[in-house]
Amino acid sequence: IIEHGTDVREYIFKLEKNNYFDPGTFLQLTLETTIGNRWPESRNFSIASAPNKEGLLRLIIGRVGVYTARIFNELTVGKTCTFKYSFGDFLIPSFDSKGDIICIAGGTGIAPFLSFAEYLNSVGQSSRMKLFYSTKNSSELIGIDLFKKLLPAKNLHFHLTREQKDGFKNGRITIEDIVSQKFNYSASHFYICGGESFTKGFKEELSKLGAEAIYTDEW
Repeated sequence: IIEHGTDVREYIFKLEKNNYFDPGTFLQLTLETTIGNRWPESRNFSIASAPNKEGLLRLIIGRVGVYTARIFNELTVGKTCTFKYSFGDFLIPSFDSKGDIICIAGGTGIAPFLSFAEYLNSVGQSSRMKLFYSTKNSSELIGIDLFKKLLPAKNLHFHLTREQKDGFKNGRITIEDIVSQKFNYSASHFYICGGESFTKGFKEELSKLGAEAIYTDEW
């Protein structure tokens, strides 16, 4: 368990059954370990790692309500929980192995892009992924060392909205930041993960620029 500020944690799990899942999908997590005829109360989380032979799985969990508070209190090192996985269509395009993959993340919306980076690196396509990632401050940045290891430095664009720090742009990600990179909008795939206004705003702006493949994942 890795702390990122006071209300965000990175959990690494060892799977009892290491089943394949597609990068970008999500799972349902319940604190119950014995499941009866009816699936118990649970919460959905994007999987923040690619499939691997070690059977390790990463989740990024923010404390935002009663159930996630329970997770913070009860899911300690050595404890067991139950997953149902995987779901969703926030997927890397299987029909295109060349187009740029532009990822725009706010806060814990970075989770699926960690799985993208690991997967693309494993198949020798890491140069395709361009990442725009914004958090309030550096303590809340998740996976930055992993991204620096897996992706070319020129493809990484990190923003801090409430802190000034060398190597990071101060302020929110804007559509101008994306325009400045001169992407081919009709041939690129744009993935946006964050809050409702975050995803809606970028989707509208990218559509105006001629982007045809836009995928969103709101939390």
